[in-house]
Amino acid sequence: MPTIYYSYYTPFSDSVPAISKQEHALGRELLARGIQELFQLPLTCGEINAALKYDVNGKPYLPGHPEICFNITHCNQLVSCAFHNSPIGIDAENPGYFPEVLINRALSEKEKCFLQSKSTSISEREEWFYRLWTLKEAYVKKSGIGVDTDLTNFSFSFTNSGDLFSVICSDSTVSCYQTQLSHGQILSVCYEDNGEPIKLVSCSQLHEPLR
Repeated sequence: MPTIYYSYYTPFSDSVPAISKQEHALGRELLARGIQELFQLPLTCGEINAALKYDVNGKPYLPGHPEICFNITHCNQLVSCAFHNSPIGIDAENPGYFPEVLINRALSEKEKCFLQSKSTSISEREEWFYRLWTLKEAYVKKSGIGVDTDLTNFSFSFTNSGDLFSVICSDSTVSCYQTQLSHGQILSVCYEDNGEPIKLVSCSQLHEPLR
């Protein structure tokens, strides 16, 4: 089944390059843990780093293990890695300020109208923008179509059932999952559906990289 490993972390530096290095190391550790636990392959982080290749759009893959589809994301104080047996993409963001220019760049006309209906406050507007934005990013990462993709060519909508809602993609071959984690980050996943539910795995014992 599609499985999402995630872990919160505390930045050990105010330096952007240092934080990026920390997130990279923690992402690789989540990748190694998932490969070991889900696919029973005792690969170390070093072995995975040596084996990884990148396609023309920069998406990493393991050429010796086509059965392992994965994708990594990170944002402020969160690292996550998604696993599946078919292509999968994941993105996470902390809701907050965003440049208004991104609305026209990323959202379809229908999505713009939806966002406007969810803009009774600044915080609500920011939350729903990032709900849409992370889905767009997850779709691009799942598809491996590159950063120059016109994000308005596909869209997302939400259906409510009580306090729960589900996400529908205009691309009928894609299933979506979205949640807001306990620390506030919005996490979105796009994947090829095989009828199985998403499984979330919280990992709290990652090794911090050397400072």
